[in-house]
Amino acid sequence: MITKHLGKRPAQAQYSYNDVIKNLWAIIFAGGDCAEDIHTNLKEELQQIQNLNICSPDTILGVQKQLAGEKEIHLSLSKIVNEFSKHSTLNALNLEFLVKNKVLDINQLHDFYFDNQFIPTEKFDSKKGYKMNEGYFPGVASIGRHIVYIENRNGNCNVKYKQAETLEAAFKLLKGENIKINRGRMDCGSFSKDITKVVEANCKSFYIRALRCDDLASQIREVSKWETVKVGVLNVEVCSIGYAPFGEEKKYRHVVQRERNKTGQTDAFYNDNFVYRAIATNDWVSTGQEVIAYYNQREAGEKIFDEMNNDFGWKNSPFSFLKENTV
Repeated sequence: MITKHLGKRPAQAQYSYNDVIKNLWAIIFAGGDCAEDIHTNLKEELQQIQNLNICSPDTILGVQKQLAGEKEIHLSLSKIVNEFSKHSTLNALNLEFLVKNKVLDINQLHDFYFDNQFIPTEKFDSKKGYKMNEGYFPGVASIGRHIVYIENRNGNCNVKYKQAETLEAAFKLLKGENIKINRGRMDCGSFSKDITKVVEANCKSFYIRALRCDDLASQIREVSKWETVKVGVLNVEVCSIGYAPFGEEKKYRHVVQRERNKTGQTDAFYNDNFVYRAIATNDWVSTGQEVIAYYNQREAGEKIFDEMNNDFGWKNSPFSFLKENTV
């Protein structure tokens, strides 16, 4: 499968792509977090694994550099330079691993989750992000506990910028492997007209955190009937309204929850002392409580980032450049 996607290395090469990827896996699964661990800490143990050709750290890193694609540079309307690093080949390889090893079942409907994860790192081409740290800001799509698509971005990129194109590429890849999507779930970084249209076209139902605005707030203020429900350990008040968020006629259901703030201070936006949150969805069937409970499960998806950073070496980017660290 690796050879099918990546091809063969030159005849004089001592190690194949297969060897290098298996070495990387061996390092991670043995508790290491960088290529150098294979010689300094793990060599004796890994030499006992049958059919594992131990590479040098230089070979592992050199082959990863060879696999780097080209960096894309896009200038936004506000003249911000956005640097993207895509890798359709490695994304396709990763997804085929998941399907052919029956980790993802093509006979099931799956739930899709997308988010951006800021990875602090000071590299030659890294940029300052919204947290004022230098780093990268990859967009990551996942199904359950499994990453199905990655697009690397520099730290200064706005999450909404060209996200619709990112999602289209992810959904196209999933369709190519006959992965069917039931529900899509995203935070407010995906709440825009073009992104919502892409998500709606590829998911049976979607749940996106809505952004606060005057028009939506004025409609919420007119609601007189609220239902008290339990969400987790909290009792919150819930209502549903139909609202057209993007200046068009089409309305989406907005499930709104509110709870009193801890200070008792009046919010000038709503003219009361409640904290309001809204979820935009095309699901008109589920109860408000069910919509909120499902959306809140996105926290489980965010645990993937903890695992990637702490267990799979993401926080230790080995190279100086964005496109190489994408690999």
